[in-house]
Amino acid sequence: MDIFATAALGLTGTLLAVTLKKIRPEIAMLISLATGIVIIIDLCTGIADIFLNLKKIASSNGIDGAYLSIALKACITAYITQFCAQLCADAGEGAVGVKVELAGKIAIVAMSMPIISGFLDAISKLLEGI
Repeated sequence: MDIFATAALGLTGTLLAVTLKKIRPEIAMLISLATGIVIIIDLCTGIADIFLNLKKIASSNGIDGAYLSIALKACITAYITQFCAQLCADAGEGAVGVKVELAGKIAIVAMSMPIISGFLDAISKLLEGI
């Protein structure tokens, strides 16, 4: 789907949800959720292309694929966390959304530990040479 179709889907879903919110708030929330999920699923094909291109660039430049994989997983975690937190806020559960964001941040730090460790090892080796 191109950006115009995605935007049209988002606007249509939003208009439906806003229209139904006064009459049937539970249906409005489901429409909003379904619209978001359809957009995310559609984006997955584009994301897969981005991953393949980044892996090609990394391998041609001698960058360890494990580090790139971790960075990409962290980005995906951030997007999913933000999406879920916004859904919670839209449903009137902003406090739950904040906890989802905190969990996402902790997950990103945890999955980034190999990168942090490698960075600290590189600094240590540089300092030993001084």
